[in-house]
Amino acid sequence: MSEVQLLGGEMLGWSDLDGAHGPGPVRGPELAALLSVVSGRTLVVGPHDPQLLDALPSADLTVLVRGLPDAEALAARYAGSTGVRVCCGGPEKLAGTAAYDSVVALDGLERLGSVEGTQLSWGEAFDLLVSVLRPGGRLLLGAENPLGLHRLLASPPPSTDSDWGSLGEYDDTRPAGPDRLRARMTASGLRIGGAWAVFPSPVAPAALLDPELLADPDLTGFLQAVLGNQAVFSEQVVLGDRAVPGDQAELGDGDRRTGDPGTGRDGPVPVAPLLADPARLAGSAVRNGIAVELAPAWVLLGERLPGPSTPADQPVAHADPEADRAGAVPPAALLVLNGRLREVRRDPAGGWRFTDGETVPSGRTVEDLVVAATLRRDLPAVRALLTAWQRGAAAGTPADAVVVTPAGTWHRPTRAGEPTMVLRRLASRLVDAGLADLWPAGELAAMLTTMSGREPGTSVDQVVGAAAGGWRELLTDRDRLARELSEARALQDWYERTLTERDDELKRLRRIVALLHGTPTARAGRLLLAGARTARSAVRRLRPTD
Repeated sequence: MSEVQLLGGEMLGWSDLDGAHGPGPVRGPELAALLSVVSGRTLVVGPHDPQLLDALPSADLTVLVRGLPDAEALAARYAGSTGVRVCCGGPEKLAGTAAYDSVVALDGLERLGSVEGTQLSWGEAFDLLVSVLRPGGRLLLGAENPLGLHRLLASPPPSTDSDWGSLGEYDDTRPAGPDRLRARMTASGLRIGGAWAVFPSPVAPAALLDPELLADPDLTGFLQAVLGNQAVFSEQVVLGDRAVPGDQAELGDGDRRTGDPGTGRDGPVPVAPLLADPARLAGSAVRNGIAVELAPAWVLLGERLPGPSTPADQPVAHADPEADRAGAVPPAALLVLNGRLREVRRDPAGGWRFTDGETVPSGRTVEDLVVAATLRRDLPAVRALLTAWQRGAAAGTPADAVVVTPAGTWHRPTRAGEPTMVLRRLASRLVDAGLADLWPAGELAAMLTTMSGREPGTSVDQVVGAAAGGWRELLTDRDRLARELSEARALQDWYERTLTERDDELKRLRRIVALLHGTPTARAGRLLLAGARTARSAVRRLRPTD
């Protein structure tokens, strides 16, 4: 085992990698792919998943963590790598060290300080990292958004042991928003070489999207299909020839596993319910052009300019071109589609393409088109969309994950499933969108199935719909069910009142009949009728037969 270099201020009993004191290290294959921009002598600060460290060049790699157990585990992992140095202590000990070609802080700057050392603000920690970056070097920095979707939709989180180390949004030196973060990096002599919005979690992202990509109105449907579909974020991610969970990572020799936000030292931790479905709100943010502002986090790539007089748009010359693995332009997006990591780059001829040459589809989702036609009360358009959807190859793909291009072609970025399930899901999402009043109560799933050309059958109403994503959807369902119950009770009361009125009228008529039945006139009439019947019988007997 290689020895750990103690810098001072190390925390002897603290670990950020085991997930016992917080959300665990930053992780994900998207971030591993982004590390291709790193080259040369590299410094990594903060808790990073060891699989991310494996993606870095190991010829001259320095890893700084504040917990001694983490440092010892990393030292054991890289015992056979002579170019990897593991340091333990506070970041202030980096001042005065030799400059680095690349500095990686994807977890941000909040979990760098040690309780045994100086407590640095965000601005002080940022200036420190810039100071150890040589001219032409790269800084890959992550920054959590205090007003991201992951915070806006979450209940007040429980306190964790790691909360002592950060002032969060109350730190005056921390830039607020992506624009101010860019300005802060530019003011420190860094040229912005790339920026990405992170979804759906700052610790375990599943999508990194360039702001220009998010701002393209032609990609609204595709982005909604990616960010608005919860199934995309829950799939297994295949990186190379390995399949790894999107929010788990292996540490050391495999005997320890990084905890995700729902696991702790003593086992699973109950997940607090969300205030609303994050997938639906992410799709709405894309539709309204504010996805960058509401992203849970941002990742920025900065290149240090050789001098203050160097223009910010001038390419930076690197001292070691042979060691530069960055390539010309970093990818505009890193996504998980159908369980595989895919890169998106701008097409020189216009538009966007995947690295395999496939064009990123433009257009809108089937769900958007159905909702728009429903709000217009255009029933033929709704029927045409549902029929084309269910008779095509995308019949088993959810309506919010199918993109219809302006040319009329259909694209489905995710895997297909059971058509009955996706019809039920569409009905559930229409109800969550507040459109249940436009359809007969309790018959939406069956009606959509019939309009799409399929037989409803008895299984339509038995299929479990999309799980409610948060309290908002639960409250919507509660209000809808309460309204339907109130209508049913009102109808029941009308039936009971009508039956009671008719029963009372029948009783009154029966009393009148009984009363008339006992009067002298009624008796005389009965005698007269009896006599008439007797006379008729006698006449029949006396009538001669032929």
